[in-house]
Amino acid sequence: MRFWTPLMCASGALAASSGDIETRQSCAKLHIFGARQWNVPQGDFGHEKSLIEAIQGAYPGATSEAIVYPASPRGDNYPSSVTAGIKAVVDQVSAYVEKCPDSAVIMVGYSEGSQVIDDAFCGGPDGNSMAETAAPISEDVGEHIKALIFMGNPRNIPGLPYNIGSSTGGGFAQRPADFECPTYSDRIRSYCDAEDPYCSNGNNVRHHEQYVMIYGEHALAFVREKVGSL
Repeated sequence: MRFWTPLMCASGALAASSGDIETRQSCAKLHIFGARQWNVPQGDFGHEKSLIEAIQGAYPGATSEAIVYPASPRGDNYPSSVTAGIKAVVDQVSAYVEKCPDSAVIMVGYSEGSQVIDDAFCGGPDGNSMAETAAPISEDVGEHIKALIFMGNPRNIPGLPYNIGSSTGGGFAQRPADFECPTYSDRIRSYCDAEDPYCSNGNNVRHHEQYVMIYGEHALAFVREKVGSL
């Protein structure tokens, strides 16, 4: 039989506290999650890479992390890819916030990556990808999110207060006409132009790939406004 003395319990508590301090000391002041578009290899940020790098340049020491999900192209596997992406956003962001509760967090999504972040934070339903209406990310975790950037989001609908761009049509997975993200509207910027066939009703696939080039400075300025100085 093992006997626990007050001294042993105290030393164990001290060790746990020291480990917690060491974990928090390893956390960046700003952490960026990026969710890539379809057909981009796992671990690659894809078209959003230069925007994430620009944010890191504005905030030296900021870290970044790719959302790990299939990013399958449109077709039979697309709904399950989005479902996996939503879960990955919830799991990865929740884990990071638990580990680093004092860090500010930015979300950047491109195309399908925007869709999975949008669904995770703004809820559904979303076709065969998500049946629930409520956002799966908890409000406690959401409080750490300073800004959400969507580029070429298939969930786009015109008229939302956070929309930027020339689009007057909806994306192929557009939300209902009366929708507005209930909690995060003031922290979102969503970029979509009329030429885009995925977030709008255009026919220029190339334009869908150019949002960072067109709106990168605008997105960076918005992030700086929301994050402030760290």
